[in-house]
Amino acid sequence: MLETLVLYIAGERVELRSLPFGDLAVYHRPDEHVRALVEPVCRNRGYWNNKYNNWIVFRQFRAAVVSELEAEADHV
Repeated sequence: MLETLVLYIAGERVELRSLPFGDLAVYHRPDEHVRALVEPVCRNRGYWNNKYNNWIVFRQFRAAVVSELEAEADHV
């Protein structure tokens, strides 16, 4: 089970963290370019959490979101 995965997308750190009930938190610092890549992957698969400024992805979409964000990650 994924605990925390750190990816770099457009040069910015994006954290994917497991939550207790199987959902996935996706966080990155405010950056419009990164948001434009991350938001479409997460939208309609969870919700935006204003309190923590992150996406909460429902557990049934975890694998797809992780895979799609890994595909967007910088490969150096």
